[in-house]
Amino acid sequence: MTTYRFRDGLDAEDLRELTKQFMEIGTAPGTVAHYATLDGKGGFVISDDPDDPSETYKVTLQYGPWIEFDVVPVATIEEAFPVVLSVYG
Repeated sequence: MTTYRFRDGLDAEDLRELTKQFMEIGTAPGTVAHYATLDGKGGFVISDDPDDPSETYKVTLQYGPWIEFDVVPVATIEEAFPVVLSVYG
């Protein structure tokens, strides 16, 4: 899961440019769902592991001037629970 926040100090012109970039670039390969936070400050993306991570990296770099990213591996509870059981069960 990737959470993102718009960088501090962006003005209306910066956000117009980001909007243009999003229309051209779109989302990274493997995106399953893309949500915006309703505070207007960012969002999060759920994605599958892409076959070629360099394409995801390229998309991330293209948005870098406007957005800060935090990527955390996640699993469904069905995938995680057997591991929990093996450690604590």
